[in-house]
Amino acid sequence: MDHFLEQCKRQHFPARATVMRPGDSGQSLMYLIEGSVTVSTEGDDGRELILSYLNPGDFIGEMGLFMRPTQREVLVRTRSKCELAEISYARLREALEHELKDHALEIMTAIGAKLAQRLLHTRRKVEHLAFLDTQGRVARTLIDLCGEPDAVSHPEGTQIRITRQEVSRIVGCSREMAGRVMKTLEE
Repeated sequence: MDHFLEQCKRQHFPARATVMRPGDSGQSLMYLIEGSVTVSTEGDDGRELILSYLNPGDFIGEMGLFMRPTQREVLVRTRSKCELAEISYARLREALEHELKDHALEIMTAIGAKLAQRLLHTRRKVEHLAFLDTQGRVARTLIDLCGEPDAVSHPEGTQIRITRQEVSRIVGCSREMAGRVMKTLEE
């Protein structure tokens, strides 16, 4: 990926900064070098649903490389300080034909693998929303979060830093319901 990164412009974002909003112009691909971001969407009622967390090595905006880019459809916010590499779709296509020609297969395979991984994650999330009750979704979410890079090993298991509000945004329930379920699971 070093050859790819040489073609990109690097940007630094503080924690809790907005990287993109729905409606923003979708003309570039981003690559997360350092940090973690939240990808979410908002319903018509204003409720936010967290779609995923992205970590170093993940791409943002890769669909626009394969589809006609229009506008961004998701909200991307940093969870921690982040470094992102950005390249316009037009510049990337040009570089893949010239400067990155010898690495084009490797780069496109990496992008395709991340897309496939994201599709699998989305399928699982839809499955959980459709077939699990709230307690099952909260439990599954907590287990999944234990596999994230920022989860910390602890003598009694794994420690994750997440609020009830954030859990509720992942599973699609109220903060109060997430709190009740977490208390029940703790007992």
